Amino acid sequence: MKNPVTQEELYQSHIEAEKISASRTLCILGSLLYLVFGIADIYSLSATLTEVLIVRGVVVVLMLGAIGVSYLKFFPKYYDLTISLVYLFAAAGIEAMIYLSMPDDHATHVYFAGLILVIMTVFSWAYFKTVTAIFVIASILASYAYIGVIKNTPISSLLVNLFFLLSATSIGYISQIIRDRYLRENFYLQQSLKALVKEKTLEAKDNAYLANHDALTLLPNRRYITGLLEESLQVAKETDRILAILFLDLNGFKKINDDYGHALGDEVLVIVAKRLELAIRKGDHISRLAGDEFLVGLMMDQENLSEIKKMATMFTAIISEPMNIHGTQVKVGVSIGIAAYPMHGDKISVLMDIADKKMYKVKQGLHEIERERKNATTPTKSVDEQAVA
Repeated sequence: MKNPVTQEELYQSHIEAEKISASRTLCILGSLLYLVFGIADIYSLSATLTEVLIVRGVVVVLMLGAIGVSYLKFFPKYYDLTISLVYLFAAAGIEAMIYLSMPDDHATHVYFAGLILVIMTVFSWAYFKTVTAIFVIASILASYAYIGVIKNTPISSLLVNLFFLLSATSIGYISQIIRDRYLRENFYLQQSLKALVKEKTLEAKDNAYLANHDALTLLPNRRYITGLLEESLQVAKETDRILAILFLDLNGFKKINDDYGHALGDEVLVIVAKRLELAIRKGDHISRLAGDEFLVGLMMDQENLSEIKKMATMFTAIISEPMNIHGTQVKVGVSIGIAAYPMHGDKISVLMDIADKKMYKVKQGLHEIERERKNATTPTKSVDEQAVA
C-alpha cells in the first residue's frame, strides 16, 4: 500500500515550478553577467585576455546547456546535482580567471567580487538541501584557497578574502533559513486555509442537503418536494401531460410503534422508503412528508391515465409485503389518495390538499370496514381493494 504523502513532500511538490523557473533565471542572468564582465577583462588583464575569454565562453555554454536540461522530465529529480554543477562551474570559471591573471592585474580583485556573488546566489536563488549547499560552498572555498597558495598570495590577504567569503556564506545561509521558513509557513497556511474551506464547503453542502431531505429516510422533505413538483407541473403544462400526486399514509404503523418501540418503527419507515424508491420510474418524485406520510409525484402521458391507478395498486402491494426486522416480522398497509393535473387543479398546493383529503377518506373507509368486519355476519371487500381513491 502506498504511504500517505507527507507535508514536506507536498511542500516540495508545491515549490517545484518555482525551482525550475529560478534555475532558468539564474542561468540566463549568470550568462549575461559573464558576458558583460568580459568588457572589464580588456581593462583588467595584461597578458591572458584570450584564455580568460575562452573560460567565459565555456561557462556561458554550460549555463545555457543547463537551461535546456531544465526542460527535461528528470530535471526535478536531479535538481540538486544539476544546479550544484552550474554553481561549481561558475565558481571554477572565476577561480580559473584568478589563476590566469597576473599579480599586477586588477582582475584579481574584480573576480573575487564575482566569487562573492556566486556564493550569495547559492542561498538566494537555489533551493538546495543543506548538505548540497555545504558541499558547494566548501568546494568553492577550498579551491580558492588552493589557488591562493599556489599563486603565493600573502597569507594575510588570503585569510582576509576567505573571511569575506565565509561572511558572505553566513549571511546567505541565514537568509536562506529565513526565506525557507516563510515559504513553508506560507505553504502550510495555504494548506490549512484550503482544508478549512473544504471543510466549510462540505459542511454547507451537508446543511443544504439536510435542509432539503428527511434525516431518517434521506428522501426529499415537504419543502423540497414542493419545489420539484412545481417544476414538473410547469413541464406538464408545456407538454400537455398529466401530473399525478399520490398521498400515502401507512396503516397499522402506530400499533407497531406501540408494540415494538420507535426504533423498530423507524426501521419500517426506512424499508418503506426504499421500496418506494425502487418502484418509481426515472423522473418521478418521492418524499417523506412527516411521520408515516409519503408523497409520490408521477408524470404521465394523456393516453396513459389508467397507469396512475395501476401504480397506486403496485405501491399498495409492495408496501404490504411483510418485513423481517431483527427477527421480528411486521406488516403495514397503506391508504392512498390521488389528485392529478389538470383534472383536479393547476396548483401544487391544491393538488396536495385534494390528495390528502382523498387519502383521509380512504383511511376513514378502512376504519369503517374494519369495524364492520368485527361485527359482520356477511363477507366484506378486502382492505387492499379499498386502499386507493
